[in-house]
Amino acid sequence: MGTSQSSVGPNGRSPLLPSWVDDSQATTQMPDPQRLKELRQAIGRAVRGGGCDDVHKALGHYARKASGGKHTAVQKLGKITQAGSDLFGIFSGSQQQQYSVNLHSLNGQPCDQVINQITELLAGHHGDSDKIRSAMNIALSEALEGMTTFDENSITTKVIGRMMVCYLTESIFLQIAHDAGKAWKKGDDPVQIARAENDLRQLIREVVDIKLAPKFTDDVCQLTIEQMQEIQNQAILEIWEVWEEY
Repeated sequence: MGTSQSSVGPNGRSPLLPSWVDDSQATTQMPDPQRLKELRQAIGRAVRGGGCDDVHKALGHYARKASGGKHTAVQKLGKITQAGSDLFGIFSGSQQQQYSVNLHSLNGQPCDQVINQITELLAGHHGDSDKIRSAMNIALSEALEGMTTFDENSITTKVIGRMMVCYLTESIFLQIAHDAGKAWKKGDDPVQIARAENDLRQLIREVVDIKLAPKFTDDVCQLTIEQMQEIQNQAILEIWEVWEEY
């Protein structure tokens, strides 16, 4: 526990896009001062014992209003999907970009050291770095589960797909948890708060799995990192469209 309660989150007048979003992607859309209200009310009910239905409603409010809509979400998550594309680039053996680590150089190292090397290389130094580091840590831990020493021959398309689904799931979860802010503090039962967190993560995972996992076919490693970022962006658009109906 602690992920969701570590920040009070933005207020209604906070810019829809943070200052570290690329200028070329910037939008002049003015935020609705009340855009976070229904999201936080739904999360508040969930942490007080309302259950999964309130978390479900929270995702609907987030997609339609709190996030600024699907196109703003793609822009807001730009640094995160860029890092995800680089993660894919390392694991797919992409030759178009020279990374200071690759599967061969990591071979034989303890997996915890491998995870640290990759996350520190790709997290960057900006407002989303902590989210990237946390999401990547969880995604790599899941992908390499059961492996104590890194073995490049164990990295299959299935492993890469699971890693990318987990990474995008956790990244979106962390962003929503942050934006819900002080709503998490409306509950006083740690078990119920943890249950609401788990419900949120699971609901996100289900839709990410549907929209992203099918992209990881046998020839996925032939994709460029730019194509992988576009795949993630398209998945976000489709995920938001599903949630808009909640």
